Amino acid sequence: MSTTVETAPEVRAASRAVYFAFIMCGFSMASWASRIPQIRDALGLTPSRLGLVLLAIAVGSIASLLLAGQLVAHFGSRRTVTAMAALLGVGLSGAGLGYHAGVPAVIVALFLFGFANGAWDVAMNVQGAMVERKLGKAIMPRYHAGFSVGTVAGALVGAAVVALHLSVTWHLIISAVLVAVVVMISVQAFLPDDDGTEPAVL
Repeated sequence: MSTTVETAPEVRAASRAVYFAFIMCGFSMASWASRIPQIRDALGLTPSRLGLVLLAIAVGSIASLLLAGQLVAHFGSRRTVTAMAALLGVGLSGAGLGYHAGVPAVIVALFLFGFANGAWDVAMNVQGAMVERKLGKAIMPRYHAGFSVGTVAGALVGAAVVALHLSVTWHLIISAVLVAVVVMISVQAFLPDDDGTEPAVL
């Protein structure tokens, strides 16, 4: 009897890689959010000005979402997530460094952060949907739960490093490098987007 697609090692590896992508995406968002109060105080931002600065993330994400379909279609989900993980690392570490230089530097960094997050989200969902089809069962809710796990982990780490008085700069740089490295390695297990393998029959 032949082995069904759902038990193929490459499909299981791809599924784990998608989990990592979702988890680290949530971790990066929570890492940034945990440091907003310190950055706000360092820049002397009022609530309204802080809102405008944070709007850079949304603007970057919207710009990215307009291009995400073309990026994934042209480069594939694996290369798109790889590139966006690197770009997100630049944006997150740039925010940690840039707030010493002033508001404009933080806005640029957050735009990159938002842009990377938007395309990353689309690409990992494309891969997740394909893995789900090959497994022949609903698993996307678990992937999205992975994002929540990542946000909780990022928030807990953020609270811990604040309590330990680790600087904003080092916290965000270390988080950026961790996220980029873990994701860039794990997504190598992504399945090719044009893989013609039929979904598993249960």
